[in-house]
Amino acid sequence: MPKFNPGDKAYIIESTIFIKEVVVVKFAGGMYLIKYPNGSGGYKVRESRLYKTGAEAKKVIDSRK
Repeated sequence: MPKFNPGDKAYIIESTIFIKEVVVVKFAGGMYLIKYPNGSGGYKVRESRLYKTGAEAKKVIDSRK
């Protein structure tokens, strides 16, 4: 069962330090198709790269330091 549904907001860590908000478009084959809210593009990622809140993503970044 997928953690996120189409239309849900999620957060992703980019370049190990930037937290970006994304929108889930589709889930298939264990991968999520995500896009940026401003419509500037998107890509597929594994569920492990997505976080429910920005604070959750920040904890991961802080634990890597």
